[in-house]
Amino acid sequence: MNKTRLGEIIKSKCIEAGFFKVGFTRAEKTYSEALYLREWLDEKRNADMQWMANNFEKRTDPSEIMEDIRSVISLSYLYDTPVAHSENRNIPKISRYAWGERDYHKIIKKKLKNLCNVINSLSPEIKTRAYVDDGPVMDKAWAVRSGIGWMGKNTNVIDPDTGSFFFLAEILINAELDYGTPVEDLCKSCNLCINACPTGALYEEYKLDANLCISYQTIENRNDIPDEINLNGWIFGCDICQDVCPFNGKNKFTTDINFLPKSQIKNKTYDELLNLSEDEFNKIFEGTPVRRTKYNGWKRNLIKAKKDL
Repeated sequence: MNKTRLGEIIKSKCIEAGFFKVGFTRAEKTYSEALYLREWLDEKRNADMQWMANNFEKRTDPSEIMEDIRSVISLSYLYDTPVAHSENRNIPKISRYAWGERDYHKIIKKKLKNLCNVINSLSPEIKTRAYVDDGPVMDKAWAVRSGIGWMGKNTNVIDPDTGSFFFLAEILINAELDYGTPVEDLCKSCNLCINACPTGALYEEYKLDANLCISYQTIENRNDIPDEINLNGWIFGCDICQDVCPFNGKNKFTTDINFLPKSQIKNKTYDELLNLSEDEFNKIFEGTPVRRTKYNGWKRNLIKAKKDL
């Protein structure tokens, strides 16, 4: 089977599985991205997320993961819904990707496993390996190279057709494909995301300091949140830099009901959420990203965000 026909089949199967966009790029060592990553790590912009510094060679050279790799298949999966966050200051906010019924890892990994089985069955020579934000893979770099979108000034990949409210996933494959080309960076002179970031985490265009990021503080940080970090009402994640992006007003929404906000937490006040017992918290957020904070982190975030009002 030639690479054009193989690519057509793969794209068709990925779209059929629910992915919005599919892009192909050559698997090769990422020199410019590696240089930026090393500088970012050396400046300790990764806060205490040590896992970002682990497996540096694998992150920057996919052949360290899969020896005979030839191509990277990049995929986008929408999670935005028509539901808006409340403007009531007494109602805290959870990032759109996490307020639904299920963890995106579980949903997408199942789809990727099925896709890999289908692709592998096309030829006995084909081998694949898939990731969804769960391995030493530079998701954004491959998405940009494949033409899914450009790297925005808020450090999210922006698709000119849908914006940035989507998950990224990759399938590594030991076959040549017809490769896409990067799309034009349309951020131009726009600095809305940088100006809107309340903590200065977007310290330069295309650069983010995790130490100052509300998402880091409310999800990854296991210690006290510094007093000088105002959470601005966010108790898990933060969508501010995406909410202000002009490319996120296209009303392109997911059809996956798993990402609609959970009824048990929608429009609940700080006091209502603070009154949840640990058993209630675990039951409500079972199988969702919010469980990552654990109950103590959940209470910490609520108390801090309420104090910041």
